[in-house]
Amino acid sequence: MKRWFCLTWILALALGILITYPSHAASGLPGSPDLALGVTYYPDGSLSEVALQSLSTLKPHWVNVPIAWQRLQPNPDTAPDLSTLDPVMQTAAKEGIAVMVSLTQPPPWALTPGGPDATLTAQLVLTLVQRYPGAIQAVELFPGANVMEEWGSLPNPSNYAHLYLEVQEVLRDKGIPLYLIAGGLQPPTSTQIANGAMNDLQFLEGLYQNGAASFMPILSLQFPLLSGDPLKPSNPQFPWVLRHYEQVRQVMLSHHHTEGILWLTCLVVPDGKINPEDRIYLATENEIKWWRQALVQIRSQLYIGTLFIYDLNPASTNSTPTRSLILGTHERHPLYPWIRWLLQQSSAEGPQLGRPKDQALTKNRDRP
Repeated sequence: MKRWFCLTWILALALGILITYPSHAASGLPGSPDLALGVTYYPDGSLSEVALQSLSTLKPHWVNVPIAWQRLQPNPDTAPDLSTLDPVMQTAAKEGIAVMVSLTQPPPWALTPGGPDATLTAQLVLTLVQRYPGAIQAVELFPGANVMEEWGSLPNPSNYAHLYLEVQEVLRDKGIPLYLIAGGLQPPTSTQIANGAMNDLQFLEGLYQNGAASFMPILSLQFPLLSGDPLKPSNPQFPWVLRHYEQVRQVMLSHHHTEGILWLTCLVVPDGKINPEDRIYLATENEIKWWRQALVQIRSQLYIGTLFIYDLNPASTNSTPTRSLILGTHERHPLYPWIRWLLQQSSAEGPQLGRPKDQALTKNRDRP
């Protein structure tokens, strides 16, 4: 199977259009004190053309492009279909927007008993970055790696670290500068744990036991479910609050990963799924208040490098567009004007409030 797989990848590179893009330094990376803001664009989702027009208008620092490997290449005997990615890569290059690809949904033929095949994953990442040189500046490897539904097998920090290192080695051998974003850790629900998910902090501990502090400069955290005011403190029994990032940071510091940074690659405002009282945030005014407080907190945490604040378009044609900025051809989410203003202010201000250029990436109080 792998022999046929390699041949199809060679054919894809030979026949595909190699699109060259200018490389540019992006905010939110290690060494930058600025909080970068991004949005998520689904190339296979609905309203994709309208969303691209909005991407040009909004001009975020980053655009996250989730790629469902299963849809991209349903079987190993055909080359991956990258045609849906060309428009967003071209738009991002034109507007000077950095691209992060989130690799998701490994197909059954690319799975091993321990999770996605590391060699096949590395080949896919290499093909993507060679087709779009300079456009893709980061790849998030299988976010939700501590959740069985996302990883494709029982979560295993050792297997994840092995996959990460193999992809990293392939890129280094080719001399390709690219940041790999690790984990996409999600605080699991009791139902997910019953179905095989691992506690995200335990998974992170496992990564460090496999040496993550020495080779994973950027970890990612996702909040597909949240509850309560942004100021609500986190605790091990109730991790579905924004300040759960503090517990993640404590694990990082306990392993002396002081220079490591954290990206928030998915953050959904509380909507009542955990606590019915959170439905108050469905009102536009309350949602804006929630975001304003959240941004004050996140900007004050100098170890948080990038925040992806909203989806541009629905993830699929069957998705309800209520959680995206683009609701229809001529319809926008009520938060669209505020987010446009926020992104414009962020791009225009340069160094941002709470993140002065002359301070270290981590606060002294964070150090063990």
